[in-house]
Amino acid sequence: MLDSMSTTEKVTVSLPAELLARIEHRRHERECSRSEVVSDLLWRGWRQVETEEREELYRAAYQAQPETEEERAWAEGAADDLLSQEGTGWDDTGQVASAAS
Repeated sequence: MLDSMSTTEKVTVSLPAELLARIEHRRHERECSRSEVVSDLLWRGWRQVETEEREELYRAAYQAQPETEEERAWAEGAADDLLSQEGTGWDDTGQVASAAS
């Protein structure tokens, strides 16, 4: 979990009792230190925050410049081509239809 070669700093934080109990439970399950558990969870949370921020930037950019009807038609045509190669396609309602139906 924790890269022993990285520089570390000690900090003191206050945690709700229920959260600390969950951390302790995970620590015992994984047979590792509290620092390893907390660091792992913080890194996971940090990556989630970064992902959410990238998604929000994408949404904002898309809202500022949504796809055109021409781009949408091209994408639908490309999807139809791919699906027809696999024996499926779109029906008249826009749903995926199998060649067997």
